Amino acid sequence: MKSLQKKFKKVDEHGKTLFWSLACMVLLFTSLYVYLVNTAAWNGVGWTRAEKEMTQLGAEVSELESRYLSLKQSVTLATAYEKGFEDVRDVTFINTQKVGTVAKANEI
Repeated sequence: MKSLQKKFKKVDEHGKTLFWSLACMVLLFTSLYVYLVNTAAWNGVGWTRAEKEMTQLGAEVSELESRYLSLKQSVTLATAYEKGFEDVRDVTFINTQKVGTVAKANEI
C-alpha cells in the first residue's frame, strides 16, 4: 500500500511535465499526420495530371508518326530527281588499314 502511495506521489510531482510532454507529442503526431495526408492528396492530383499529359503526348506522337509514314511513302525516285537529287558519280571506300582509326578528311 505504501508502495502504491509513493507511485501516486511521484506522478503527482511530475504530472504537469508528463501532461505537457504528452500534449506536445499528440500535437506533433497530429501535425505530421495532416501533413502526410495532404502530401498524399497532392501527389494523387499530380499523378492524374501526369497521366492526362502522357495521354495527350501519346496522341501527338501517334499523329506525328502517321504523318511521317505518309510523307515517307510519298517520296519516290522521280520526286527526288525533281527536287534536285542526283545519282552518285564517284564512290570512294575507306581502306581496311584505316578501320579502327580516325581518318583525316583529305585521306578519304
